[in-house]
Amino acid sequence: MPRRARLFNALTLLMLGLTVVVLGYYGLIVFNPMTRLNPFPPATRVALVLISTATPTPEEPAAPPTWTPTSTPTVTPTPPPTFTPTPTIIPTARPTFTPRPTATPTPRPTRAPYPFSYTLDYQTPYYGCNWAGVAGLVSDQDGKALTGYAVRIWGGGLDVAAHSGDATMYGESGWEQFLNDHPIAEQGEYKVQLHDRVTGVRVSPEIVLNFQPFCSQSMAFIVFTKNP
Repeated sequence: MPRRARLFNALTLLMLGLTVVVLGYYGLIVFNPMTRLNPFPPATRVALVLISTATPTPEEPAAPPTWTPTSTPTVTPTPPPTFTPTPTIIPTARPTFTPRPTATPTPRPTRAPYPFSYTLDYQTPYYGCNWAGVAGLVSDQDGKALTGYAVRIWGGGLDVAAHSGDATMYGESGWEQFLNDHPIAEQGEYKVQLHDRVTGVRVSPEIVLNFQPFCSQSMAFIVFTKNP
């Protein structure tokens, strides 16, 4: 065995021996902390001695002397004269009559003769000045598009029907009808009216068109709106 290995073995045995000694030392202190080998012994408790103290007995106080009351003559009071009050008459107030206010009836809006009303505006045609005719929209009171309604256009030898929703360039419920390829001057010749999409009955007033011979007024734009 090399010399260096023998040295390491000796040191290892030495460390094991020291470990056993240290463990034995700590075990002794644990089982007997009052040993002289303990450098930090616990403090010694001081015994308390209770000394009983005599309790003094309280003395009874002397009874006070007996006092005999002297009789005092009873005085009978004389009652005062009886007073009879005179009743006071309080006039009774009559209740005040408050007339009830007269209820004023709330005016109600006049019912429209047709389910739909309309607005009419003359504009430049969607196709330019080489087009004259009528177009528009159909909607409810909230602006929602209503499709499928028939718009009758008649006059000047014409009697046709356009349907809302067929000309969506104006909107979802758009409709239109061509009349001429140039601006026209027609006063009261053409008329327009909206009809119900199911029954076909008239649901708007009859609208009379008055065209001017200008490009800016060659299209009569009508918006039909359902009444509330």
